[in-house]
Amino acid sequence: MTHTQDLNTVIGKDCSCNQSPTLRAKLISVGKHKSILEVTPRVYARDAFRDIFIGKKFTLDNTIAHNMYFS
Repeated sequence: MTHTQDLNTVIGKDCSCNQSPTLRAKLISVGKHKSILEVTPRVYARDAFRDIFIGKKFTLDNTIAHNMYFS
């Protein structure tokens, strides 16, 4: 399977993401080269100020998104 095909199987799932302000993100959609993710609530109680970012969307290369879910 290609990265795009793999990522299509995990759309809607939450994952650890170093590029997210809360360090968590959910995969929203997958394009040819980029994926759209949404910031989700943090796991840990610290850094409550980051909650203002929950729900915001951002893009990542498919290779990075694939690494988040399948490494």
